[in-house]
Amino acid sequence: MLEDRIRGAFFGAAVGDAIGGPVEMMSAAAIREKYGSVRDMEGGGWLKLAPGEWTDDTSMTLDVARGILSNPSYPVEEIGHNFLRWQRSGPRDIGRTTGESIKNYMKTGNWKQASRMTARSINKMDSNGGLMRTMPVTFGYWNDMRMIAKWSAEICMMTHYSQDGATCCIFYNLLVRLAAGGGPRRQIISRALELTDDFCREMNITPSKFFWHIIKHIQKDAPLLAPRGNALDTLAASLQSFLGTESFEAAVVDVVNRGEDTDTAGCITGGLAGTYYGYGSIPGRWLDTLKKQDQIEQVVEGLISFWRQKGITDQPRDQ
Repeated sequence: MLEDRIRGAFFGAAVGDAIGGPVEMMSAAAIREKYGSVRDMEGGGWLKLAPGEWTDDTSMTLDVARGILSNPSYPVEEIGHNFLRWQRSGPRDIGRTTGESIKNYMKTGNWKQASRMTARSINKMDSNGGLMRTMPVTFGYWNDMRMIAKWSAEICMMTHYSQDGATCCIFYNLLVRLAAGGGPRRQIISRALELTDDFCREMNITPSKFFWHIIKHIQKDAPLLAPRGNALDTLAASLQSFLGTESFEAAVVDVVNRGEDTDTAGCITGGLAGTYYGYGSIPGRWLDTLKKQDQIEQVVEGLISFWRQKGITDQPRDQ
């Protein structure tokens, strides 16, 4: 159970990213015209990806996990060093907000100050660059919901100084935590919303749009939403796909074929569905094609060892 959920989360996120990456920035209509329905790792797209190659979403997710494992009591600096090494490696794509905050960190030496500087120069800070990478917080602080909320917000705000963006990260990571225990999906989402409200109040985080936006779009008669580049739409579309399907494969296929920011939508849907359904639910044909699995496996094994050292059980305790 323990290994299955952790492995399902990280491999699920990478698989969703790799399936979505080649059709990123395409509309649903353009995807239908070119592919009919994307159901496998096609490769290509504006990033010219090889089949099974993942993007910055998975790279930064693994960097967050490594930072937490290096210093769980205060992971920000380790995560930040990982981000800097990644940026210097010359990745194919760095989101505008993330890139600007990294530049500002090089000037200030302080991540919170850097993201605030970015917020002053970029009017809209609600992009999904924080949401795409914070899932490891769930597994690093498994037995403490309050710490999951705290580090979700702080790691998001290293680059994205946004109340709604931070709330999306808090909610998503609490949801992943609850999803590991199984159960009715709507009930899990409702509980995650309650906990998010509690922790936001406690942490003085004041989202302006999060609650009405998410609640509106998870209603059974809500129109299907495309996962655009902001955190709210990406999260809401992923929740619709998670609620409206009955398997890992169906959830990822559904959200990717909606178009727009498909790599991030695939990544967070894959992480959530991989945790809920388990590693064994990920289609073998996708895993056979996935690149750089050794990097993912190294992080997974690191988290499994961390859990064992801390005596963490695999059964979630709702708080």
